[in-house]
Amino acid sequence: MGWAKRVLAGGALVVCVAGCTGGDPGPSAPVVSEAPVPAGFKRLGGPGNGVSVAVPASWATLDLTKDDIEQGLAQSGLSGSALDQAKQALKALVTSKAVWASDPASVERSPDKFATNLNGFCQRGTGATAAQLIADAKAQLATLDAEVSEAGEVRAGAGTAVRIVYTFTAGGVKVRGTQFYVPASGRTCIVTISTDREGQQALFDQIGGTVRAL
Repeated sequence: MGWAKRVLAGGALVVCVAGCTGGDPGPSAPVVSEAPVPAGFKRLGGPGNGVSVAVPASWATLDLTKDDIEQGLAQSGLSGSALDQAKQALKALVTSKAVWASDPASVERSPDKFATNLNGFCQRGTGATAAQLIADAKAQLATLDAEVSEAGEVRAGAGTAVRIVYTFTAGGVKVRGTQFYVPASGRTCIVTISTDREGQQALFDQIGGTVRAL
């Protein structure tokens, strides 16, 4: 499996949106975006990450600005090559100060032992419009032979986000992904959720509605 597909299957695609100048967004003016935490969820991330998102309380979580990757993955339910791929993907996201989450129970439900997972991070970028974000995301996904089925704006917190729904095949596994792009002051925050199971879109959209750029 190529590096980009391995990282995306592990929950991350570093898409350089319009005007992108680097992975670490650095300090910027805070964006106030109220997004209540649904019952049975917990919030992950904070100002150090530039983004926060709520995930089901049963999911294992990592804040890559402070948490130990090995210890976090020990709670993920992953093993063997899937665990090794997750480690590589997470190490690639440390400099982006990313957050990561995984549903341990999904590994047992998946015939491929694929963990439903999420990551979020911010990158510098100059005021891209929704149309630009969609075009850039589609272009990046096309390089991975991904098929985009939905692309448009949705509510996220008190603001809006661009939502991209897509599928692609990695290592013989059909991965179903959803990305949420939240514009902020001089940057864009991106949350990616991946699974190999059908019927997860409602959950992914619920999670996406809690994304906050900080």
